[in-house]
Amino acid sequence: MFDKKWLVVLAAALAFFQPAQLTAASRSPESGETDGACKCDRTLEQIVDEWEIRRRNRVSEAQSYEYKEVSTSDNEEADAQEELPRFIEIYRDESFIYSMDRKTARIRSVPHMAREKMIDVWIKLEPLEFLENDYTYPSKYYLEHYLLRPKKQQYQFLAEMEVKGRPTGETPNRTYDGRLWESLIPGSIEDAVYHAVMEYKSEIYDETTANGTGIRDFIENTINVSL
Repeated sequence: MFDKKWLVVLAAALAFFQPAQLTAASRSPESGETDGACKCDRTLEQIVDEWEIRRRNRVSEAQSYEYKEVSTSDNEEADAQEELPRFIEIYRDESFIYSMDRKTARIRSVPHMAREKMIDVWIKLEPLEFLENDYTYPSKYYLEHYLLRPKKQQYQFLAEMEVKGRPTGETPNRTYDGRLWESLIPGSIEDAVYHAVMEYKSEIYDETTANGTGIRDFIENTINVSL
């Protein structure tokens, strides 16, 4: 009776452990597969490694794209500035095309009135007759030098030059005189030039903002004495 009891227990134990052994054997290294738990752990490590590699690649690509975008925009802006013509047409009538010189136009303080500003500008006058004859470059044109006073809508005419070819250094400019400000006459050429220049005021370099903050500049602008 004792023997039969242990035989039954032994048989049950063999029946219980045999499927487990078969399952383990089927997942043993010899069968070419790995244990389920190890397989999950290794897959997770691989996923983490792959995610880290992809993250680094995305960061590197983003930095490279940002550098290219900034460099391209800077180059485009520099190219656009280089392509801007020196003289820009601001007005024309039946006789001339009036163009403002971008390079020399300045906003300055009115002498003896440091808080008031004026615009110092050269205007180029090209006769329309040359354009009608299809000349590639006018054989003769004029340059006029103006001071414009926005606060009181006044102007001073400083010089006029007739130019054939290239201008010389001899400029018949008169000096600034606070008594020579003239009021605009509606419909006059000066009135047309004045209002045309005002439309481009935001593009004119402002020396008072850039340099007129120190005591030295105040003295020079107010007393009109260079230190």
